[in-house]
Amino acid sequence: MPGVELPSWRGPGDDPARVIHTIDAWVHTPALSGLVAAFGGRPPSREPAALLAWLDEFSAEHWDFRAGRERNLAVVPRLTAEQDQLVADSTVALGLAGQGSPSQGSYDTVLMTGGMVRAGIVKPRFVADLLKGGLSVGNVVFLGGFRPFAGDEIELARALGVDGDDEWGSMVTGMERAFGPLGVPDVSCSTEKSGNGSWREYRWTQSTPSFSVLAAPSSAPALRRANSGDTYRFWAERRAAEQRSVLVVTTPVYVPYQGAAAVEVLGLGFGVAVETIGTSDRANDLGEYSQRFTAAHHLQELRSAIQAMRSLREALVAACDE
Repeated sequence: MPGVELPSWRGPGDDPARVIHTIDAWVHTPALSGLVAAFGGRPPSREPAALLAWLDEFSAEHWDFRAGRERNLAVVPRLTAEQDQLVADSTVALGLAGQGSPSQGSYDTVLMTGGMVRAGIVKPRFVADLLKGGLSVGNVVFLGGFRPFAGDEIELARALGVDGDDEWGSMVTGMERAFGPLGVPDVSCSTEKSGNGSWREYRWTQSTPSFSVLAAPSSAPALRRANSGDTYRFWAERRAAEQRSVLVVTTPVYVPYQGAAAVEVLGLGFGVAVETIGTSDRANDLGEYSQRFTAAHHLQELRSAIQAMRSLREALVAACDE
């Protein structure tokens, strides 16, 4: 089945009502309704706001396998063969298989989102392919945090030749591998007593595009590490005044979640045109170390997407009421 349109932002003059309509179409897709039914769900309402609120609670009960843990430490659920197949059949329709190629030939900035250790290698490699294919950008930014490696990431980092033991190390390694040698960066940083409140930026501005790696602080450092919204906001507070358009690059399964968050923060919040796409099969191919996404992974990220769509819709409605 074909994929549904996902939220994007067209710049300062965009219409919140247009994006609300996009979210409402997504939440009413037959693929999502079928998955809910397969797990015993019967939504009490089809009104979009009420449905998203119900789906938030439903997905917390049935699809939250992390329960606050890192993605690679999540519980592995027992799914029926029918549920497993239904998830596989629904990924494209729900946008969990990525969003094709960039719609434009140029952007002010490509923003890669940080993530697990493989992401540090895969995303810069994908962006390098886009640039070789003719995409024009002014800046290439890898945006993440200082999350320590956990579980199988520790061994994977060694196997992939990552220099470091955290997300920052994988981002720097990936940038150097895809675009290096980059030379000595300009360094900005702040080290806080709470590690979650610290930040650091490496910038290489001697060439076009310029390159940077930014580890952002958490907005609630006593409680958690930085999330996607924190990283987008921290970057935007420092650079958005210089930007008109941003292409967000992430892993395909995260496109609905991180794309909605990017629209809320960068689009609605800062007036930047935002489009989000997923990395290619070619870039994702790490041989024996390639990530294999299971039905459980897709359900977990469907929950994240529901939360992000709900948050974005509420923000858009509020903007319409102003």
